[in-house]
Amino acid sequence: MQNFDGRIDIQIDTFLKNDQSASLEVPRVSIDDLTPKRFHHEFQRPGKPVIITGALGKAAPLQIETVVALVGDHEVPVRNYGALRFTRPKTEWKKYCEMQIRKIKDYCDLLLNGVAKQEHMYLALVEMGNTPLRSVIGPGIDLIAERTGLQKEEPNDVNLWMGPSGHIEPLHFDGLDGTLSQFRGSKKVSLFRPGLSSSLYPFKINSGLPPTFSQPYIDKPDFKTFPNLRKALAERQNVILNEGETLYIPLGWWHEVEALGDDYIASVNRFWKVAPVWRIALAPRAGAFYILSKLMSKTIK
Repeated sequence: MQNFDGRIDIQIDTFLKNDQSASLEVPRVSIDDLTPKRFHHEFQRPGKPVIITGALGKAAPLQIETVVALVGDHEVPVRNYGALRFTRPKTEWKKYCEMQIRKIKDYCDLLLNGVAKQEHMYLALVEMGNTPLRSVIGPGIDLIAERTGLQKEEPNDVNLWMGPSGHIEPLHFDGLDGTLSQFRGSKKVSLFRPGLSSSLYPFKINSGLPPTFSQPYIDKPDFKTFPNLRKALAERQNVILNEGETLYIPLGWWHEVEALGDDYIASVNRFWKVAPVWRIALAPRAGAFYILSKLMSKTIK
């Protein structure tokens, strides 16, 4: 855990490659066919992504009118990337994005009139656990918890993501297990196993940008600046996450998420406890952030 420059990644790279790259296809499994024992043995314990189908029921598609009626007056932070952000190399970015405080109903107006698409504005990671919308989006997430045995990572419950088609959340990893549930529209998710971290060129800790994010564009690769990116792209796993489906993303898996189609999209994510805890050794960069978050939470208490 002390080495943040990638040498630990190299030490376990062979194990991860043999175990997790035998097939580049992410399986789809019906919620009806899952049990906690099966999910733990086939997916959580080895740290393998899986698409869960049939869990979200009639809550998908989530209509914008429903969101506005139930939580429209809530003021939330909205990410504003700006119209030109993704035309510049990430190495020129000074910070990740601008944050604006808006009511959800006002953001939905910008979504419908096209301004959110033009300015790359995204309603992201907005906690909905204590709102009326939870009664609509929550049952499917609770069913996933029941059938997989995943345990919620406190204190957050369910987070809402809404945005225009074409928007891309840049390549990054999380320090926890996560699920991404597609309540409206479809997304393309590009996945890379944790052992490829050094080939994805994370931002340096002192760069001013989150070290959980990758510097190169994976769809506009600059091999002169990032030559080892070729290795990662050779093992890239592309997933189309359809409406009503949920993607399990294990700790440390890099993922870039692109909204597809011509309409707005709506997703919900939840973070889960990492189990068994020794799995953080299989994703040392993410494991370092996991341990740091635990230490910080104890300090705050």
